[in-house]
Amino acid sequence: MDANSKKLKTMATWTIAVFATVFAVFMSLFWLLNYGLGVTAWKVLLAAFATGWPIFLITAVLCLVIYFSYNYYLVHKK
Repeated sequence: MDANSKKLKTMATWTIAVFATVFAVFMSLFWLLNYGLGVTAWKVLLAAFATGWPIFLITAVLCLVIYFSYNYYLVHKK
């Protein structure tokens, strides 16, 4: 495995880790904000996802842009 492949795999790992962290933190936050007595866990989970989907989408797009930009950089650097 060459150096560029290792660097790209490392970048993939980091972008997945960043997305997973953002997802977990905001889902936890929105879970706590939406949690109420007498409401099922599934309703709270869906409400938390409905509240946070724009943040998750923006984070996913940013992670993909960073990954593919880094891939382009590795392919085209001298």
